[in-house]
Amino acid sequence: MKSEFINKAWELIFQELAEIIPQHEFVEYSAHKTQGDQVTETIFRLFEAEKLSRIVLEQYTIRSKMYGIVLNIYSKPGYGIPILTFQLGGQIPDKTIFVLDIIPICNKEKVNQLVSGLYQQESLKFENLGSGQKWLHEITSPNLIVCQYKACDPQKIIDALGGYLRYWRDKFYKPACNLNEAVLTDQAVESLLHYKQVLHANDSGLDIYLRNFGAAMVNVIEQAAFGGEPALVDVGISGSPGPIEAKGSVIEPAELRWTPEATQYLQEAPRFVRSAIKEKAELKAKELGLKEITAELVGSLRK
Repeated sequence: MKSEFINKAWELIFQELAEIIPQHEFVEYSAHKTQGDQVTETIFRLFEAEKLSRIVLEQYTIRSKMYGIVLNIYSKPGYGIPILTFQLGGQIPDKTIFVLDIIPICNKEKVNQLVSGLYQQESLKFENLGSGQKWLHEITSPNLIVCQYKACDPQKIIDALGGYLRYWRDKFYKPACNLNEAVLTDQAVESLLHYKQVLHANDSGLDIYLRNFGAAMVNVIEQAAFGGEPALVDVGISGSPGPIEAKGSVIEPAELRWTPEATQYLQEAPRFVRSAIKEKAELKAKELGLKEITAELVGSLRK
């Protein structure tokens, strides 16, 4: 049974953004797999608005044990509206995953100062339980609220979400005008791309969906999650030379070809060691003068 707080968050998003996104006008992609008594599924809904490139709203179920909701709001670069990101999932309330932030894509110091006032409001005060994931802190703001697999009060999460949605709507979306400034627009494009690149490179859900739904469906999911304006280029897994790494503001594919078996082998390793294994495999292949990385080579490095 899905957590009541997932449903509360879903309803709250539409309540606070009713003036911006029509609840019944969207594109939807979904994938579902039942294995015994375990269900894994994802439902993506994509919305657009006058000043927004894409609103990505996802609900997911992982093996009937973990449920979650994810929201990412991306502006059209010319408006420079901050990204609003939210995730609630895990096993609520005992092992909760919670992320909430308003992330500037230009005029960063000014935006962070504005949001810091919201962050300190007593009514929204939330014990920031932290995360050891460095990549998350690379793309978020100093006002990030995060909880990674720890116990927390879900009602406080709902209260914080409502406050952030209203603040983003009233302080950033409603007053936003087209920048008409090439420098700021370029800065916004770079920031949006960097956010999507780092998120894509570290999205653990893609591994789960790849195993359950296959590469073709994951390509669709990736286009849904990381498309828009600007969109990531060639984010599809099918034919990819291995995991994509985020470096600066461009995606740089690996120089060596990874066989499908090697890619699958790497995906089965714990996420926190994959980067090290990938780097070792490519160094070893270059030392041996190889043009492709096989499962055998990756397996030898994991022993």
